[in-house]
Amino acid sequence: MIEALVSCNDTHRYPALIDPDEQRDGFVKPWFDLETVRRIAADTKVHAAKYGRDSVDTVHVLVRDDDEGVSHVDVLAICWMNLHDLDVADAVEIVKPNAEGRYAIGGFDWCWYQLDEQLNPVIPPQVKREPLPPLPGQRSA
Repeated sequence: MIEALVSCNDTHRYPALIDPDEQRDGFVKPWFDLETVRRIAADTKVHAAKYGRDSVDTVHVLVRDDDEGVSHVDVLAICWMNLHDLDVADAVEIVKPNAEGRYAIGGFDWCWYQLDEQLNPVIPPQVKREPLPPLPGQRSA
């Protein structure tokens, strides 16, 4: 894992840990500390208020105390956009921290991309593909 600055909307930038080898179509899966998750939660709530809740996924950080007075944190990601098409259980994700206490908010679905020092998206090298064989009657290149 490496430290990186990531974004998924060209507006907000967040520090995260990423595995550069774990990519899907050039997008990364960032792992955020709890402080950053709280910032993401606040930013998603602002966007939901501005653009409508049905157009923005939101993140919620809930703190609860158990019977012994120990505080626990629950992180929820809610996909409001498709709530009418999905079962509530499919629209609400309980985001569990990894062993280091970091959360993968949005995973690959949010299309997170790494930013370079000038805040430009880091475009991974394209996978080299074997050329297709020529069609019958076509000269090969």
